[in-house]
Amino acid sequence: MQKSRREFLKNATKTSVAVAGVGVVLAGCSKNTSNENLIQGKSPKEEILYQKSKQWDLYYSVAK
Repeated sequence: MQKSRREFLKNATKTSVAVAGVGVVLAGCSKNTSNENLIQGKSPKEEILYQKSKQWDLYYSVAK
């Protein structure tokens, strides 16, 4: 009884790994790229990511 249960688990694991691998490959090969949900705006504002300040200078000196 133990042997058959163990063999079943081995086969089930191999099968699930194979199915997952095929799914990943098929998902990666999909050429249907959709940009329907991508929001594109025409804002005149410029994005500012960094402004030089004492706090940033301290942060960068400690982070090095």
